Amino acid sequence: MARHFHYTAHHRRCGFSLALLFGLLCTPALQAQGLPAQAVEATSPAGATWTLPALVDELKRNNPQLRSAQGAARATQFGVEPARAPDNPTFTVNQGPLRHNPFAIGTSESMSWSLSQNLYWPGKKRLSGDIVQAQAHQARAETESLLVQLVGQLKTAWFSWQANQAQIRLSRTQLDRLEQIKQITRLRYAQNAAAYADYINAQVTEEQLRTDLLGLERQAQTLAAQIGGLIGRPPGMPLALPTQDMVPERQVPNLDTLREAALTRNPALKASQFTLEGAQRSVDLAELGSRPDFNVALSFNSAAPPWGFGNNESYGISVGVTFPLYFGRKERNLIDQAKAQLGSARDADESLRQQALLAVDTAYFQWTQSLEQLKLIEGRLLEQARVAYRLTLTNYGTGQTAYIDVINAYNAMRSAEFAALQARSVALQARVALDTAIGDL
Repeated sequence: MARHFHYTAHHRRCGFSLALLFGLLCTPALQAQGLPAQAVEATSPAGATWTLPALVDELKRNNPQLRSAQGAARATQFGVEPARAPDNPTFTVNQGPLRHNPFAIGTSESMSWSLSQNLYWPGKKRLSGDIVQAQAHQARAETESLLVQLVGQLKTAWFSWQANQAQIRLSRTQLDRLEQIKQITRLRYAQNAAAYADYINAQVTEEQLRTDLLGLERQAQTLAAQIGGLIGRPPGMPLALPTQDMVPERQVPNLDTLREAALTRNPALKASQFTLEGAQRSVDLAELGSRPDFNVALSFNSAAPPWGFGNNESYGISVGVTFPLYFGRKERNLIDQAKAQLGSARDADESLRQQALLAVDTAYFQWTQSLEQLKLIEGRLLEQARVAYRLTLTNYGTGQTAYIDVINAYNAMRSAEFAALQARSVALQARVALDTAIGDL
């Protein structure tokens, strides 16, 4: 009888302790389930934090790949005027006859000097300059395209890092929830109301989540290093990034409008148009290759050899003509080659347009589908999973539900929360891909 009274008293004391611990543990966690992720700055020894606009500005200034492309575009532009300029004139001095040896200039009995200039068929030099100018415009457009691609990579890495940080915060919250379940299970085991295997399973699940958390932290370091590389920072230099709430844009424009914008603004398509222009000018220049070129020379015969440039007693003029063998294979092959390159450029332009429109369609459909998925998850699934978890956790604390039920409810809520984060991340990255396909920064 005494043993029975002692067991009952102990049972009441443990029940009171269980209820008190359950109330203290559940109150902050249940409040945290409905709280949004707050913006928290990640400090770094490097100093100030980097916002996304600041990162984009730094990329424009300091990315070595972009600087290289900009330098190459400037170098191409500097070649326009030399291509249009006429050839340099040629100055020639003739001494002869000379006595004893060819280098005995002092024995020269006559001296003449001449000035000659190459003259190309009208239009050849202009077309040569136009070809280089088209190449310069193409290089600038390709530099702009590279900038759009690099900014797209930067924004993708930025939103991936933000999603990673949101997953880390959520994983820590889920660790707190597992700790609640584990403590409740321990007290229930002390009351002989739960199996020891339930407590061990709770510990295993908690350690698995901690392992996942370590993987997320390593992924955050990799993404931060990728961002640092895009803005030209040396490897290993710390980069302070602020965390922000991920709020995807939900206003969806018309797909046809986006497709037209891509055809108008995409810098890769602009570069392709300049390639076409240069190929057409190359055809025109090859066809002008069947026209002759000229050389004009003025000669002066000096009466005071060997260096009497000022005392000229007679003069001369000569005209040379370079006849291209346009009925031969050389000129015909050059024309055919230029036309083949033009046809290839047209096919490449058509292919590039198809690829640009396909990129717009793919990003648009991925963006809209992720927004629909996010709407579905946030509208009913996530809230229902949270309510089910709270009810199941309350019943588990009072002994009305088994351990497997609370773990199932926990996993369902965890999956719903991660699905919402994934949908936000996919929507943001798909919007970045859409802007990149259009050509917007």
